[in-house]
Amino acid sequence: MTAVEQSIEPDAERAAGSQEPPTSNVWRLAWRVSQNRPREFWIGWSLFVVFFTMPALTGYLLARGYDSLASGDTSATIRWAAAIAVSETIRMFAVHHGALVWTKAWIHMQTLLRANLMAAQMASGGPEAGQPVGSAGAAITHFRDDAEDVADFVDGMIDVSGGIVFTVIAGFVLGAADPTAAVVLIFPLLGVGVLTRALDTRIKDYRTADRAATAEVTGLLGDVMAAATTIKVNDAGDHILRRLTVLVDRRRETAVRDRVLEEGVQAFSKGAADIGLGLVLLVSAGAIASGAFNLGQLALFTAYLGWLSFLPKMVGRMLARRKQAGVAFDRMRMLVADQTAANTVTKRSLPIDPTDQRSRSITVRPDRVPLERLDVVEFSARHDSGAGVYDINFSVRRGEFVVITGPIGAGKSTLLRALLGLAWKADVTGSVVWNEREVVDRAAFFVPPNAAFLSQVPQLISDTVADNVGLGPVSENQLATALDLSAISDDIDEMSLGVDTMIGPRGLRLSGGQRQRLATARALVHSPELVVLDDLSSALDVETELQLWENLASANMTVVAVSHRAVAFDRADQVLQLNAGRLTTT
Repeated sequence: MTAVEQSIEPDAERAAGSQEPPTSNVWRLAWRVSQNRPREFWIGWSLFVVFFTMPALTGYLLARGYDSLASGDTSATIRWAAAIAVSETIRMFAVHHGALVWTKAWIHMQTLLRANLMAAQMASGGPEAGQPVGSAGAAITHFRDDAEDVADFVDGMIDVSGGIVFTVIAGFVLGAADPTAAVVLIFPLLGVGVLTRALDTRIKDYRTADRAATAEVTGLLGDVMAAATTIKVNDAGDHILRRLTVLVDRRRETAVRDRVLEEGVQAFSKGAADIGLGLVLLVSAGAIASGAFNLGQLALFTAYLGWLSFLPKMVGRMLARRKQAGVAFDRMRMLVADQTAANTVTKRSLPIDPTDQRSRSITVRPDRVPLERLDVVEFSARHDSGAGVYDINFSVRRGEFVVITGPIGAGKSTLLRALLGLAWKADVTGSVVWNEREVVDRAAFFVPPNAAFLSQVPQLISDTVADNVGLGPVSENQLATALDLSAISDDIDEMSLGVDTMIGPRGLRLSGGQRQRLATARALVHSPELVVLDDLSSALDVETELQLWENLASANMTVVAVSHRAVAFDRADQVLQLNAGRLTTT
C-alpha cells in the first residue's frame, strides 16, 4: 500500500465521531485512567483502605480491653492494650507507604491524560490527530487544571471506598450494641446525595466558567510576554494593565463563585455528618443514661463517634469532584481525535519511574512518494463567517515554481492551509490529487518528506540553530544543505558557536530575516517533494529573496509560494491571482 493510499480515510466516519454528546460516564473514564498503572493503584488503594478501616479494629480492641479491665483481668487487659498498639502501628505504616505509592499513581494518572492530549496536538493527521488548542492560556488550563481535576476525583474515590469499609464494619459492631444507632448512620448520606444532585448543573457551570476565565488571564499574560518589546515601544503598558484588570476581576468572580460552592457542599456534608452524630447520641442517650451500655460498649461508642462523620464528608466531596471531572473530560475531549472523551484515556506506556526503561522514540515518517503532478480540483474552504476560497482549480508539475498572489483577505493563507489539511475550522470540499491519486487525509500525507510548510510567522523554539532546523536527528550533510539553500549559512558561520548557537525564546536573538530563513531551512532539511511557503518575502530584502528562489530552482524543488514581489513573478512558471476567494487569473 502506498503512502497516498494509507492517507485515505473516510471523512464521514471522522465527522460522525465529532458529534459525541457531552461526557456522561465519568465513572468509566476515571476507572480507565486509574488502571493505566494498576499495580500502583491497587497497592495504594489497599494501604489507604487499611488506614481508614483500622480505627474499626482499634475501637473493637479498646472495647474488649475495657471489658477485661472492668472484670479485673489485668493480663487480658495488657494483651488487648498490646493489640491496640499493633493495630495503630499497622495503621501508621499503611498511611506512610500508602502516601508514597499513591503519589506515584496520582502523578501517573495526570501524566496519562497529558500524554494523550500532547499526542493529539502533535499528530499531523492520522487516527490520533485532534483539534489544536486555542492559546497558551487554554493549554495551561487543559494540561494542568483539567488533568488534576480528574486525578482528584479518583483520589476522592479512594477516600470514599475506605470510608465505606469502615462504616460497614462499624455499623455491624455498633448494631450489636444498639441497632437503632447503626440505622441512623444512613440519613446523613441520603442528605448529601440529594444536595449534590440538586446542585449538579450549577457545579458544572461554575467550574466551566472558572476554567474559561483562567484561560483568558493566562493567555493574555503569555501574549504580553511574547510581545513585551512591542508593548514597550508603543507605550501600551497602561492599556494592557487595564485589560488585564478586567480579566482578573472576571477570574476572581468566577473563582470565588466556584470555590464557595465547592466549600458549601463540603460544609453541608460535614454538617449532615454532625447531625447524624447528634442523632446517634439521641437514640443512644437512653441506653447510656440507664447504664445499659457497659464500660466496653461505652468505650466502643466513644472510639467510633469521631470517625462516623468521615464517610458523609468524603461522599459530598467526591460527588462534587465527579461533576468537576465531567467538566474536565468535556473540555479535554475537544482537543483529541474525533472529540471523543475515550481518546483522552487511551492506555500508554509512561516510563517516568526511575526504574522504568527509557528510550527515545523513533521518528516515523510516511514513505516518500516522488511528485510528478499535483492537481487541486474544485477545491473550496469556507469559514463560518463566510470567508474562504471557492472552486479553485490548478495543477503543479514537478520542478515548477507557482506563485499565489492577491490583495489582503483574498484567501491565500486559507488556500494553502486547507490544501495541506491544516484548516481545522473550515468546511473543506473538493480534491487534492497527487500523481493521479486523491489524498484524503492531507494532514497526515503532506509532511516531510512529501511536503513542508512555512507559515507567515516563523515558529522557533529556545534551542540551538541545529535543533531548530532538524527538530530531531538529521545528518550534518542534511543540515548544511538546508542552511545553504535558505541563504543563511554565512550568517551561521559568523556566530561563535555556529549551529550550536542558542537563538533565545522564539528566536529573539536573531533578526527578522534570519528567523524567516532559519525556519525556511527547517522546511527544506528533509528535501521535501513539495515546498509550500506562505509569504516568505515579508521579512526578506529583494537580494536575499532572489538568492533564495535561485537556490530552490537549482535544487529542482517544486514550490508553491505566496508572494507580492516582482522578483517572484519573474521566476514563476505560474502566477495565480486570488480575489475575494476566487481564482481570477492563471
